[in-house]
Amino acid sequence: MTEMPGYLVKQLQPEKIGILFEDANRSGDQVSAGNEQSTFFDGIFGLEKFRPRNRFLLIGAAWIVVLLAVGFCDHALVAPQGVPTVIQVLINPKNRPHEISLALLQDPIAIIAISMTLATPILCADQVRAIKIFNAMNENNIAYRMHRLDIFAINEHVAKANKKFAMLGRPGSSALLLGVSLAISFVIDLFLNKWGLFAGWNYTSLSDTTWRKEVYRGWWANYPEHLPMAIVLWLLGGYLFYFVSKQLWMGFAFATYARQTMLLDFCVSPNMRTNTDGYLGLRPLRHFMQTTYGSTLGHFTMMLGILVVWLPFSVYTVLAVIALLVINLLVVIYPSVIASSGAVIEKKQYVASVARSSRPRADRDAVIEKVWTTPNLPFHLRSSFTAVTLYLLIPLLLAVVSRLLGK
Repeated sequence: MTEMPGYLVKQLQPEKIGILFEDANRSGDQVSAGNEQSTFFDGIFGLEKFRPRNRFLLIGAAWIVVLLAVGFCDHALVAPQGVPTVIQVLINPKNRPHEISLALLQDPIAIIAISMTLATPILCADQVRAIKIFNAMNENNIAYRMHRLDIFAINEHVAKANKKFAMLGRPGSSALLLGVSLAISFVIDLFLNKWGLFAGWNYTSLSDTTWRKEVYRGWWANYPEHLPMAIVLWLLGGYLFYFVSKQLWMGFAFATYARQTMLLDFCVSPNMRTNTDGYLGLRPLRHFMQTTYGSTLGHFTMMLGILVVWLPFSVYTVLAVIALLVINLLVVIYPSVIASSGAVIEKKQYVASVARSSRPRADRDAVIEKVWTTPNLPFHLRSSFTAVTLYLLIPLLLAVVSRLLGK
């Protein structure tokens, strides 16, 4: 387990969820026997020169080049001349269009889905970096009371969290997860093939079944007319589910760790003595929360587009949206509650230390008043409410509007 110089609490190692998340400047003692495959992997592709975030930016750029090149060769980027697109038919529906096109660059849901797919590991790399310095951030902020904590017990929880991170980063686990991710992507492609696309958006005189089959036939990734693009989409789906699974597992392990160490008074702790970074020493936490909120909102919006626009709207769609909402609430709200509770614990600890100090009564009262008027999290209250509104209401509103417009 890595111990940061000058710190009592050992370092969390979320980068163990996968070899691509390991930092370029990792020290030699971190490349243990269990991590030899990462050196071999990096040596082949030259990725050891880059930080995790930059690696995934390069990988994303490579995906875009491949997607555009295959799409160009497969004539799937834009609609054939004279063939109306789905959007054009929706704006100016014809009675019985003979042919409909849904090319890649004219498919808004596909553009959103591909963008979020390529952004997922980038956002996950940002989360890894923030989690990695979480313990050091807290220790810096509560240096005045670190001597009173059970460091041995805290480090035991660090070790357990690191084992959970490493569990998913093992070659066997990663290979199994990749296989399952590709299988899920394949099943979704089968559903699209069976049900067609834009079933709830039929303004023509065609039957709903004929409409959605015609849209699918003109789709840029349909099978078998655009087999190369169908294969690329299948691989992109596997890429998405693979990294989303790692991201969720890492978040679960980190939230569990934060909950356990909070019981030991080692938790999200603002620096109540000195505002060292403009956010009471919690700037890394702020970045982590912003990344988590943005990632979750993007994934939720993407899945709503697939469920509400691409696939037929039914009672199963409602159930799937509710399930997505519950999962995403757990990902966002539960860690936020833990963070806020930890900040309250630290405030109580600091207020107690101020009350015991030899400062004049008026000074103590002023400091205590300032402590309790400071936000628990590194966000302003109005901004927090705005984020929650965007997260919860706007995607649901889009789903309702989409359904109403579709019929």
